[in-house]
Amino acid sequence: MAQLGSGYGTSTQQGLYGATEGAYDSGAAMQQRLAQEQWDWQKKIYGQQQGLAGQMGEGLSGMVSQYNQAYGEAKTANEQRYQQMLGIADQTTGQRQADITSAYGQKSSGIMQRLAKLGMANTTVAPTMQMGVDREREAALDRSADQMQQTKLGIMERRTDEYPKSDIIMQLAQALGQGGGAGGMSALSALTGMRTG
Repeated sequence: MAQLGSGYGTSTQQGLYGATEGAYDSGAAMQQRLAQEQWDWQKKIYGQQQGLAGQMGEGLSGMVSQYNQAYGEAKTANEQRYQQMLGIADQTTGQRQADITSAYGQKSSGIMQRLAKLGMANTTVAPTMQMGVDREREAALDRSADQMQQTKLGIMERRTDEYPKSDIIMQLAQALGQGGGAGGMSALSALTGMRTG
C-alpha cells in the first residue's frame, strides 16, 4: 500500500510539473506569436504610412511645379506691364520735350520777325530777346523732365505685382512635414524648388 501511495505521489508530482511546463511553453509561444503579429501589423501600417507620404510628396512636388510655372508667367507679365508703363512715360517725356522745343522755336521766330519789321533785327536787342526765349525754353524743358521723373517714380512706388498664392502649398507641406520621416523629407524636397522671387 505504501508503495502504491509512493508511486501514486511520484506520478502525480511528475504529472503536475509536466502540465505546468506545458502550460508555460504554450503561454510563451502564444505571447511570442502575439508579439510577432503586433510587430508585423506595425510594419504594415508604417509601410502604408510611408507609401502614402511618398504619394503626398509627389503630389506636393507636382503642385510646386505648377505653382512655379504660374509664378514665372505672372512675373513675365508683370515685368512687361511695368516696362510698358515706363516706356509710355518715356515716350510722353520725349513728345513733351519736342512740343516745348517747337513752341519756343516758333516764339523765337515770331520775335525775330517783329524785330525785323521794326528794323531792329541787327541790334543788340535781338540777341538779348533770343537769350530770354532760350532761358524760358530750358526752364520749360526742366519742368517737364521733373514732372516726368515724378511720374516714373510714382509708377515705381505704386508697382503692385500679382503672383499666385502659395498658402495652400505651405499648409499641405506643413501637414506632411509634421508626420516626420519620408513625409517630412518629401515636403522639404518639394519646397526647396519653390520660386519666391
